[in-house]
Amino acid sequence: MLKVGFIGLGTISHEHILGYLGCEDAQVVAVCSLEEAAARDWLEKWKLPHARYYRSHDEMLAKEALDIVEVLTPVYLHASHALACSRAGVKGISVQKPMAMTLGECDEVIAACKRTGTKLKVYENYLFYPVYVRAKQLIDQEIIGEPMSVRVNTLAGIRDGAEWPWCWKRDSWPMDLRKAGFAPLVGSDGYHKFSLARWFLDREIEKISAWIDPATSLDAPAMIRAKCRSRPGEDAKYIQLDFSFSTRLSIPCDFWLDDFVEIVGSKGVMWINQCAGAGNREFFSGNTMSNSPVFPPIAVFVDGKVTTFLAEMTAEERNWSSSFVASTRHFVEVMKDGGSPIYTGEMGKEINRYITAAHISAQEGRDVHLDEVTTEAEAAKRFEIKTNFCNL
Repeated sequence: MLKVGFIGLGTISHEHILGYLGCEDAQVVAVCSLEEAAARDWLEKWKLPHARYYRSHDEMLAKEALDIVEVLTPVYLHASHALACSRAGVKGISVQKPMAMTLGECDEVIAACKRTGTKLKVYENYLFYPVYVRAKQLIDQEIIGEPMSVRVNTLAGIRDGAEWPWCWKRDSWPMDLRKAGFAPLVGSDGYHKFSLARWFLDREIEKISAWIDPATSLDAPAMIRAKCRSRPGEDAKYIQLDFSFSTRLSIPCDFWLDDFVEIVGSKGVMWINQCAGAGNREFFSGNTMSNSPVFPPIAVFVDGKVTTFLAEMTAEERNWSSSFVASTRHFVEVMKDGGSPIYTGEMGKEINRYITAAHISAQEGRDVHLDEVTTEAEAAKRFEIKTNFCNL
């Protein structure tokens, strides 16, 4: 039985724990949080009476022989906490995205884990979402021919008069560039979108051009275009990420963030409807979009005909939380049977380069080639993220 510890028990921890509940191969035995009362409530909620509480992660790492540690703290603490786990001999570290504030920190964590033989995973759940997994299978089967472009449209907002979600409030750490490192939508959430688009196309990015409105409450509207590196003899492939935001959305819940994907191929088009707000997720209770035949999980247009996929998928299967369960269980299998996580430290650093390039492009009003965004250039201060484009 693998012994698991959590450092940080914030909002996202309630998704991470799901993969360990009922797991025969791993068990949460210790948690670390600065707020003891909240930690006790967390342990009671998830029925973990035997898990031990620590206020200090150093004390937890010293007293517990942990096989896996989930690092779920604010971004500015990711590197120091991952390094502490590595020094303590933790066998597997799962770090929430983005993995670190800087490329230099990414390199430091990667090198430390290589020295100690620690398996390092940067947590990415989108690639485990069942709808996206099926879409990837269809793309690999060339149902729409050779994929040429991916567009991810992220809709964000709150209904008129609703309280702002904690993560978008002025005094929250995600809104503090010194603690988050990046903008909340284009950076933190955009990490997923770059990751997803790159996965669908199976290509690295060559250059990025971004526009982010600097005068709005959040870093939206924002439009990001990317050209992928081509392989010999193939046509170019492109990525577009769009972020919108409204404070007057007429929706049945107080918070909205969902994704709609369009993939254009040489023979057809694929549309993927919803992600975070799909299925029976309690957070979006009252949203009936998933029940509408207008928004099937996947729709494909080829040869003048439309075909839908996963129409029989249950609301539970379509729930975004299922991606967390699958991502966590995959890492448990890696730790138990060997192999590598889908998202290694090197891949986590690569996506950090993409979101960094998007910020620099928007700041400077120009295309940014990924060859510019290196650890060496960062150390020489040839680029710097100076704003999160938010005006709350």
